[in-house]
Order: sequence, then structure tokens, then C-alpha cells
Amino acid sequence: MMINLSELRSLKKSFLFAIRGLIYCIKNERNMRIHIVVAANVILFSIFFDLTRIEYALLFLIIGLVLLCETINTAIEALVNLGAPSYHSLARIAKDVAAGAVLLVSVISVAVAIVLFGHPNKLFDTLIKIVNNPMLFLLFLLLIGGGIVFIFKGFKLNLTKKMKKTEEVKIYKPKKKSNFKF
Repeated sequence: MMINLSELRSLKKSFLFAIRGLIYCIKNERNMRIHIVVAANVILFSIFFDLTRIEYALLFLIIGLVLLCETINTAIEALVNLGAPSYHSLARIAKDVAAGAVLLVSVISVAVAIVLFGHPNKLFDTLIKIVNNPMLFLLFLLLIGGGIVFIFKGFKLNLTKKMKKTEEVKIYKPKKKSNFKF
């Protein structure tokens, strides 16, 4: 079986477009950065909490679900802004419902965290283990401090410089009048 180079290039472009979308979301959405910082801290803490494989699977699943909802929320907001450049109550409803979905999954993730980490003795022992180890304690402080800066300042990364001008996102313009209205 021969490998088709044009298909490989197309696949590479697809991945670059997906990565560009994720980077856009991280650069432009403070709430996405909040979710990432919280997830990083929870994952690091979980290492010292000795979760089981099933508990890790649940943890990564709920973190992925929160991040997924935030990216979908960002896409919905962009589409609504494109379709309704001025205020419209239906546009507000679409944005509010999408944001509500993120809030709902975030609340569920807190409930999952309470179930996973809600063992007072084990929680206390883990915190003592971290505080008594200067390197771990410093690592957590740096992660929290760096996370706060990341949340409010973001980061600078421009993936589009690596792509040719012809590969930039093309805006879809229907040829005939659409029935889509707000």
C-alpha cells in the first residue's frame, strides 16, 4: 500500500487547523485558561493522592469534558457573533445557553472532585506530604502563581505564521440567499 503524500499533507493541515483552534480558544478565552490551570493543579495533586486507575479515568474524562464544553462554547459564540453583529435576544439566548452548559459541566466536575478527593484523612495526609517537602511545596506555589499570571495575561503563540496565506480560514459565503435569520 502506497502512502499518498497529498493525503498526508491534508491530514497535517487538518491537525494544524485543529491546533490553531485550540490555541485561539486558550489565547482569547480567560475561562479556558482558568479550566486549564485548575486541571493542571488537580492532576498534580492527584499524583500524591494515590488515585486508582478508574479514578484517574474519571478525573481525565471530566477534565476533558469541561475543556470540550469550553471550546464548543467559544465556537458557538464566534458563530453567533458572525450571524448577529448587533444585539439580538436570540443571539443572547444562544450564548447564554452555551455558557450555561459549561457552567453545568464545571459544577459536575466539582462534584466529581468531592467524590474523588473527599476523604478527610487522606486529604490531610496528602497536604502534609506536600507542605513537608520543600520542592513539592515550591512546585505547587509556582504552579499556582504561574497559573494566575497565565489566566490574566495568557500567552503569545502564533501558529498562523507557520501556515501559508492560502491556508488561512476561509469565510463561507452562500451563493444564494439563506433562510437563516435571527
